[in-house]
Amino acid sequence: MGAEQLRVVGERLRRLRVEAGLSGAEVARRAGVPQPTVSRVEMGHRVTNAGVVVRLVEALGLAETESRRLVELVRQAYEEAAPRLRRADAGVSFRAGAAVELGAAAREVRGFGALTVPAELRTAEYAEAARLEVRALRPAAGGEGRRVEFVLSEAALRTWPGSGGCMVGQLEHLLRLGVGAEVSLGVLPLNAGRGVGPSHGFTVFDEAAVSVETFTRELTLSAADEVRAYLDVYEGIRGVAVFGEEARELMERARRDVEGTLRSIQ
Repeated sequence: MGAEQLRVVGERLRRLRVEAGLSGAEVARRAGVPQPTVSRVEMGHRVTNAGVVVRLVEALGLAETESRRLVELVRQAYEEAAPRLRRADAGVSFRAGAAVELGAAAREVRGFGALTVPAELRTAEYAEAARLEVRALRPAAGGEGRRVEFVLSEAALRTWPGSGGCMVGQLEHLLRLGVGAEVSLGVLPLNAGRGVGPSHGFTVFDEAAVSVETFTRELTLSAADEVRAYLDVYEGIRGVAVFGEEARELMERARRDVEGTLRSIQ
């Protein structure tokens, strides 16, 4: 019942927003939340807590009776959904495929590759050599645009799984991705300083969950404080990373070095 109520709330919020002539971005600004949060709520997805949705209701400027009725529906929906989601919110989910579902629904995907290329950016050859999975970057549900941004450490560009034969193709793939508007790529230089980033990679989906890939399995963290902690870490990494031509130059240099090394050992 909770999931159905979330969907009803989302549909009603979207209808009222359109009737008021407001964009999702304007509602987000008024409510003091990221724009992807508005999209998630309108699609019927659960966000951090009912209070976030109440702020969206208040941002619409509805009549008091309509606003009170909708707020009550929001609180009921979140109370119904709570028992089913309590375990994930309190700890860790190991469910296979969770990150794929999150990625398909997210309006904002941000990730960091510490020693390996993130799952969303891997070629099949790289994944096979590293014995890791590939997670395709599928279009967001609803057909709306979204922001996808990853930062890779320079170490990830220079850590070669297997014989290293997959790295030329992997780096060329990254260079092609960096040209398009759909994915923004940054690089954390080796000389950025100590203690800038964690020793493991992660991907954050909106403000809903974090996927962390360990040596043995993939963890999905959904507790609000953990998601916020990873977002803070990401912003710190992003602040010292390079983008655009500087990032491309580091990737090009890594590719030239790989090619030179592979030629020398043939």
